[in-house]
Amino acid sequence: MQSEHSELLAEIAAMKWPTFLSDGDCVGTPDPKLFDDEDRKKTVEAKKICSECPVKQKCAQWGIDNEDSGIWGGMDHKDRAKARRGKRKFVSMEKRRENLEWMQDIWSDKPAADLAIKYGKTERTIYRWRDKERKRVQNLGWSPFRPS
Repeated sequence: MQSEHSELLAEIAAMKWPTFLSDGDCVGTPDPKLFDDEDRKKTVEAKKICSECPVKQKCAQWGIDNEDSGIWGGMDHKDRAKARRGKRKFVSMEKRRENLEWMQDIWSDKPAADLAIKYGKTERTIYRWRDKERKRVQNLGWSPFRPS
């Protein structure tokens, strides 16, 4: 179990999640799936753990801003959806990471053939994406490339 705990902390660090999460009462719980929000009994137990947690408010706000599943600060996905109503469009951390990776790939010097395989598209589509992205950035008035 200690190795699972260490692996979880390493995963959190690698994903650049907030450091306050390591101070939560949830760290080191015996059932790693307790906070998955898939089993009603486990959800009740997870919310009970969150109720006295010292980082409950920060964790709940993190969940509202970044997560679409699981228990965060005592809030399940329905609670967070209610808290988001009327606010900006929600985009999960996972989706933001995917978008960032896509953006880095499109602006990279990687061959279109490699990206076509990675994204399951044709090379022509990759060229279109690159062209569209360059035009979008050009319309904004800036470029990641410095003029030579």
